[in-house]
Amino acid sequence: MTQLAETWSPPHRLPDTVSVIANSVLLSHRIRDLQRRRQALLAQQDQLRAQLPDWAVEPLRLVGMTNDEIRSLVNDWSAAETEAGLDDIEQRLDDVDNQIEDLENLLVKTPSGSLDDIQSVLGLAVSRFREIIVSDPDDVFYDHGEARLLCLLERVHDDLCSILQRERLNVG
Repeated sequence: MTQLAETWSPPHRLPDTVSVIANSVLLSHRIRDLQRRRQALLAQQDQLRAQLPDWAVEPLRLVGMTNDEIRSLVNDWSAAETEAGLDDIEQRLDDVDNQIEDLENLLVKTPSGSLDDIQSVLGLAVSRFREIIVSDPDDVFYDHGEARLLCLLERVHDDLCSILQRERLNVG
């Protein structure tokens, strides 16, 4: 991991406002804010897609159509998405995704200077794993090993949070 952080560089230049953040906790908070913004955009996108006409959301109707009919329908679909504002949301999602990626890249290179920094970065990692690891045994994509790994990470994060909370209470 250390070697990766030392040799890895982001694919494009970070904005000047981002490059001044040198604290893992602040970076983690900013990433979480962007993730919340991304979730709101996804919800807005789903809501707009639900308002599209039936022909725009049922691509299975393409079966048996000629190439010209398919091209025409795809053009109509693109126009409907543009009218509904989905293109704008897609662009905003791309912007947020790029910002998250840039901040995560910076976070990889930012050493933790305290247990709070470690807790913040670990919390971010646990949140990401919660999004991608299926923890419901009834789900077809469930993997016991992955679910167990998530449980271990959650336990370590919870333990660290408890220790830090006890230390704060003892100091305060």
